[in-house]
Amino acid sequence: MLGLEDFMTIQALVKCGVYLCDIAEQLGVHPKTVSRAVRRGGPPAPRGARRGSLVDAYRSGIDGLLAEGV
Repeated sequence: MLGLEDFMTIQALVKCGVYLCDIAEQLGVHPKTVSRAVRRGGPPAPRGARRGSLVDAYRSGIDGLLAEGV
């Protein structure tokens, strides 16, 4: 996945007239990834918060049992 720095690099190289396949080779990504980034027109949106585990509700009890050596 492209980060903000990669996106800014792509935008700068496109303005200079560098071919998309050359940009992809320089960044080590697929040319389709570069073309999608150019089409998007903005940096990638930040991802939402990760959801918790099913074990989180029982974590304190589990930690207590492990501390007791059960």
